[in-house]
Formats: sequence, C-alpha cells, structure tokens
Amino acid sequence: MDKYRLVEEKFIGAQGFIDDIKDTFDAKPKSDTGELDAQCIVRITQQAKPRSCITTAMNMLASGNKHVELKAMGKAINKAVTIAEILKRKMPLHQITALSSCEIVNVYEPLEEGLDTVVNQHYVSCLTITLSTDATGIDVHNIGYQPPLSLSEMQPGDFNAHPGKVVTAT
Repeated sequence: MDKYRLVEEKFIGAQGFIDDIKDTFDAKPKSDTGELDAQCIVRITQQAKPRSCITTAMNMLASGNKHVELKAMGKAINKAVTIAEILKRKMPLHQITALSSCEIVNVYEPLEEGLDTVVNQHYVSCLTITLSTDATGIDVHNIGYQPPLSLSEMQPGDFNAHPGKVVTAT
C-alpha cells in the first residue's frame, strides 16, 4: 500500500464506540434538581490499563450514579469482560451484556496515475456491558442479563462485602 494514501475512514454502526466525546463522565448536575449525568461510559481500548478502567468505573458508581457502561471493540473485548468480572466481585452489580458489530470502510486513493481507488471494508465485533447497582431501569428479562453475585462469591476485603467494616490492605 506504498502507492496509496488513506482519504476516508467510515465507521458504520459504531455509535457510542467511536465518537468525539471529550469527557465521557461529568458528575456535575445537569439541572437544578440535582440529577446526575446518565452518560457514564468507560471506553476500553487495547492499550488501556485495566486498573485505571476499574478505578474510573468504581468512582462513577461511588459518585452516586447507578449505571456504568463498559464499551469495547475488537481485541479489547476480552479486557472488558475481565474488568466487568472484577467489578462484579467488588460490589453486587446487575449486568446486561450486548454484542453487536460495526463495519469499517477505508478508502485509499492512488499516489500514481493508472491505479484504481481501493475500498477496504471489514467488520469488527462490539461489546457493551451495562453494570447497575440496582435493578430499576434494568430489563431483568433481557437475554444478556446476569444477576449480582452472592456475598459468599465475593472476595474478602472487597468493597461492600462487609458493610460497616473497614478492611485495610495487609
């Protein structure tokens, strides 16, 4: 592809996965009623550190939001699943998992005369995991629904595993 340059890249069906949102989380009230921002999205990429994604999601939930969405595409999907499982073991969370795919279309223009324009299209898997502290606003009959883990399945020392007791790291 030395003789071509990328002129256009389209993401079809990737709304919410690839867009130009500066801040995905804003804890400031939207209105005078004190209602928090409903857009609590953690976009997970291949280069993202799991610890920072977990911390971001935990801070969103601790700031009063009831829902957090983990979104990942392609090779970052396994990282998103791992992060969701870690979060579920830190506090009782309802989970809804949704799979989709998006089409990526790249258009290359030749740098030399006599060559044709090349259009490359491929599909990428997309995953959205919605985690919620309560079942309100969650469809428990959704095919991707998973109830919270029982307290016995949570790891000792995790957040909310022992209400009222402060657990310190040793």
